[in-house]
Amino acid sequence: MNFKWWPIRRFVQLSAVVLIASPLMGLNIFRGNLAGGELFGFSLIDPLAFLQATVASRIFVAPFLGAALVVAAFYFLLGGRTFCAWVCPVGLITELNDRLRRSLATGERRLPLSASRWSLVVVIVVSFLAGVPLFEIISPIGMTTRALMFRDWLTLLMLVSICAVEVAIARRVWCRSLCPLGGFYSLLGRFSPLRIHFSEQLCTHCGECTRICPHEEVLLPSLDHDCSHIYSGDCTRCCDCIDICPTKALSVHVIYK
Repeated sequence: MNFKWWPIRRFVQLSAVVLIASPLMGLNIFRGNLAGGELFGFSLIDPLAFLQATVASRIFVAPFLGAALVVAAFYFLLGGRTFCAWVCPVGLITELNDRLRRSLATGERRLPLSASRWSLVVVIVVSFLAGVPLFEIISPIGMTTRALMFRDWLTLLMLVSICAVEVAIARRVWCRSLCPLGGFYSLLGRFSPLRIHFSEQLCTHCGECTRICPHEEVLLPSLDHDCSHIYSGDCTRCCDCIDICPTKALSVHVIYK
């Protein structure tokens, strides 16, 4: 049996969308949004939202720290930017939008992955200076969540704009290079024990993995320098490279050191 990761990932992505929209169905499974809410009665807060609220208000709320650390630890163990490929509704939409871009053969420009870390710095600094959690106001993730929860479809205009820019100008520009939340989780992912393992003995250098990878820069350093795993924090653990590899040179491993 030729096992594939993509059906599982797509199921998790769609389940996250249903979970966010569950209040519309009269269910009390999830309340709030991805920045902060309750899942089965347990408080969960996005670590970046907590950090912004803390620097903006200059008030430290200890109970919120515990909820934020739970989320941070979860994504640290799974690889940081796993959130981007497996949970984020914007990631799902821009991923599907990228198929349209490929069919049109447009938007081939790429912004550097490091730009998301600079975006993170800007968000924290502006939140501190302005006294408001900047990203929670302008975030397309929050806007998409509000659209799903309250049917406020006008909030999707920003997401539509992002998709249009990505089709016409630059590939996955938001998720790759502009999202500060992705930049935050990439810092956790750099030290995560869950990695994509690379076997040089099985690799035929066909290039299929770098072609399919949304962040192909994360693969090249490891493939070019005989590294046994993908060590970049920008790896989303989407596992598309594993699915497409004809010789099974890539796999999911836990690094113990």
